[in-house]
Amino acid sequence: MQAASPERTDGQSPPKCNRLPGLDALRGVAAVLVVLLHAGIPYMSNPFPHLVWPARDAQPCDYVDAVTWCSEGFLMPLFFVLAGFFAQMQLCARGGRCFLAARTRRLLYTQFVAGLAILPICLWIWVMGWMAEGRFIPKDILLNDIPSELNDDLWGTAHFWFLQNLYIYSLLLCGIHCWTRQLHPRHSERLSRLMGVIDGTSMSALKPLLPVIPGALILYYDPRIVLGFYQSFFPIISKLGYYAIYFFLGATLNRNGEALARLSQYGKTYLLVAGVLFAAALPRICEHVANPLTGVPLASLAGLLALFASFATFGLIAMFVRLVPTGNPVTRYLADASFWVYLIHLPMVVLIQIDMVKLPVPTFVKFLLTGVGALSLALATYHMFVRTTWVGEFLNGYRVPRLALASVAPAIPAPALAPELAAPWLTIAARDLRTDTRSKSHGTHSLGGTT
Repeated sequence: MQAASPERTDGQSPPKCNRLPGLDALRGVAAVLVVLLHAGIPYMSNPFPHLVWPARDAQPCDYVDAVTWCSEGFLMPLFFVLAGFFAQMQLCARGGRCFLAARTRRLLYTQFVAGLAILPICLWIWVMGWMAEGRFIPKDILLNDIPSELNDDLWGTAHFWFLQNLYIYSLLLCGIHCWTRQLHPRHSERLSRLMGVIDGTSMSALKPLLPVIPGALILYYDPRIVLGFYQSFFPIISKLGYYAIYFFLGATLNRNGEALARLSQYGKTYLLVAGVLFAAALPRICEHVANPLTGVPLASLAGLLALFASFATFGLIAMFVRLVPTGNPVTRYLADASFWVYLIHLPMVVLIQIDMVKLPVPTFVKFLLTGVGALSLALATYHMFVRTTWVGEFLNGYRVPRLALASVAPAIPAPALAPELAAPWLTIAARDLRTDTRSKSHGTHSLGGTT
């Protein structure tokens, strides 16, 4: 399944290529789940090891643990499968040189600019949270006196590690593509037979088992990839290898036009299996966080995590492809907004958490209010400052003309953190997209999508 080659004109119109409505919807929902994942961190009974966080609730909630660890187990594999799928699509549509130029602009430049703009803000929000809890009071603006227990895992790319890894995978994919085009005909024929075997596995109901063995081995060697956090300015080799499995699996999924249709038959079964696997893994996750496992217990946990990640990822892809066969204004809007939401949500989440943790309300309610409030604010900033501006053009390759929004502009409320704003913002998004008469199918530019 390959998209038509995108047409870039004046930056005012989206590039025209085929959208896949099910994957559009899934990317939008996955971006929402990323916000909820970070929203749950201060409310967990068993928080992530090696993750320095500026707020901690005095009454953690086990239900938040279940939601957060479940999201952590499959979200990044899901994003990398989708990213690999669309990277292969764009590489075939554009060719190596144009693909690499687009990836460099979208991933490398965005990481650099967003890192300079957002990470310093995050640093001072972290300091504000520690000051509010009395854990650290800075003596100078250079923050030279941060305690070692806070400082050791503080410096790095934060959530932008995804862009860093994705750019490396894109380089590798482009290199493989160019290398295969230069092969001698005899070697090319052998490679074609090998790729035929790989493509054949895309049609099998057992496809989710393909990444399990290498994934489980890597997690056994380094469980911190999933059951913890790495804060670094440079790629972590074990983490790079683990998520490469899913990226290139997504690329192979794109090679066979019937693979998605065949996969959609097994969505319910995959998700049921994933639910059973997570129920078995959660007690061991909590045990490992409290006292790291070794030997056979760690091996069984690594196997459960690899199985759960794979079945949940392919189950969700299958379900969304089957249940969302046609475009939907709200999900298209969320898919377009997902890259901005990914970039900007973290400081918003943490600011709300600093205010929420001391409120006398049930912990799970605080978790929901944090997630919905941060998502509302992220969508509000996207609608007002990104979608029709040069920022949107920089991130997505095009901007929506302001004329398309003129009829709904008076209905836009002032941004606020109130959770009840989420529904109005999605209503505005739907009205916005209905007024845009250019085309129902334009290029997808969400997190990990096309450029």
